Amino acid sequence: MKIAKTLAAAALCLSVCSAAFAAPAVKTFDVHEGSVKIDIPQIKGAAGGKFADNKINNTLNFYVLKQLYTALPLSMRNDDVMRTAYDKTFKAKDGSEDAREFVEDVAGFVNFKLRCDLEDVKQYGGTSVPSYDLQGQYNVHFKGDNYLSVEQRGYIYTGGAHGMTLFNAATFDLNTGRELELADLFKNGSNYLERINEVVAAKVAEDSRMFFGPVEVKDGDRFYIQDGKNLVIAYPPYEVAPYAAGVVTFAIPLDGLSDILAVDIK
Repeated sequence: MKIAKTLAAAALCLSVCSAAFAAPAVKTFDVHEGSVKIDIPQIKGAAGGKFADNKINNTLNFYVLKQLYTALPLSMRNDDVMRTAYDKTFKAKDGSEDAREFVEDVAGFVNFKLRCDLEDVKQYGGTSVPSYDLQGQYNVHFKGDNYLSVEQRGYIYTGGAHGMTLFNAATFDLNTGRELELADLFKNGSNYLERINEVVAAKVAEDSRMFFGPVEVKDGDRFYIQDGKNLVIAYPPYEVAPYAAGVVTFAIPLDGLSDILAVDIK
């Protein structure tokens, strides 16, 4: 009997421990309002618990909000003001649910605006315009015990030869919910930018005609972790190359940076 109880206790311990260190679940929250169709990734089960879940989801919701605001006048698109007001409004423990509802409300307004804009164009002779719309998807590039990397990509068409690609990438610490900057991946005082730029320069040299000029990676540039093996630096259309090049990415093997990494990607 003692052996059976011991085995049962051990099994329970293993179950609890494995759950404690398991990667979080990523579910899709659909925002579908007429011509606006965006899928938002939402996290549950981060190592830091509900606090980390909420913080990550709030950030992901905000980046979708930025996509939606591209359909609105420039006067309404001050990123710093938007983020400050957003964080102040939705910083509560369960604020991410309220934030998602707000995103839905904005999506409904954007859908209404796109419909009105399209009707205005058709009224003045633009009968060949098929539709105005905004679509958004995401891709989880890495989901580990401690870190999560997500790419959010959108496309908005409001007339012209082509639409506009919207792009963002974010990497999170699953223990704190904090979005990481490039510098957070590396040891203090390390020459990480120099090492990264050496790899990027070699890749640019392989097809230099594709780029506007030399590409210099800086703190603040978008990045994500790919399958736990590569650090990917990413640039939306027009930042380093023409629109036709799409989102330009540079994959840098993490093995080549292992001596200066400050994080354990697993």
